[in-house]
Amino acid sequence: MKFGLKLWSKNKDLVSEASKLINEKIFHYIELFYIPGTEIKPFLNHDIPYIVHIPTEKFGLNIGDKNKKEFNLKIINTCIKWADKLNAKYIIQHADYGSLDDAKNLLKEVHDDGIVIENMPKVGLNGEKMLGYEPRHLKELMDIGDFGFCLDFGHAAKAAVSMGKDYKKHINELLKLNPDMFHISDCDLKTETDEHLNIGEGELDFKFFKECILSANSRYVTLETPRKNLNSLDEDLKNLEKLKELFKIFK
Repeated sequence: MKFGLKLWSKNKDLVSEASKLINEKIFHYIELFYIPGTEIKPFLNHDIPYIVHIPTEKFGLNIGDKNKKEFNLKIINTCIKWADKLNAKYIIQHADYGSLDDAKNLLKEVHDDGIVIENMPKVGLNGEKMLGYEPRHLKELMDIGDFGFCLDFGHAAKAAVSMGKDYKKHINELLKLNPDMFHISDCDLKTETDEHLNIGEGELDFKFFKECILSANSRYVTLETPRKNLNSLDEDLKNLEKLKELFKIFK
């Protein structure tokens, strides 16, 4: 398995420490969340593996809204340029919310082999009706450009809560889409709202997750756990240590 460290593109003060952890093979790549208006230069100074994450609805991007098409394409194409310069393996795009047809029409104008579509919860943080929580809708989005798939375990669990399904059954259905990579964190199974808890603080079965990852052709796993101290990677290291400990136990 290759473990990824999540950074935002405003975290330029952390990239040297992150690079050191990667060179020491503690983490294996940076998943870089692009924030509009930030500069790529601090990240170009480090010859390490990257995956790029396109901004989410929090930053105004939503592929399910045709009224944002021009803005969406501008941001997505900027991320593609960043990915090219950083030689990033993948570019992650949320399925977002709104109209499935609008999302499909937007993706017809996105041209990059590295795009992977990330599954969503059924309900957004503000009550939005999300896209891409069901395998059939994800496949429709992926088929537009022969795009790949990022399986977010937490999003899948929350979607299952909304649908009244067993989350493991739902994840097994998503695995049929042959994920290229994974997002991992913990969460509870009582509420449908997305949350990212530290490893071991929720209700999810990490033995099951290990089996899911090992069954896939690609084993890139980004930790999406909380970082309360934005100037330190200590919490990320603790979560990675806990995850490795759990994965080692579950042989």
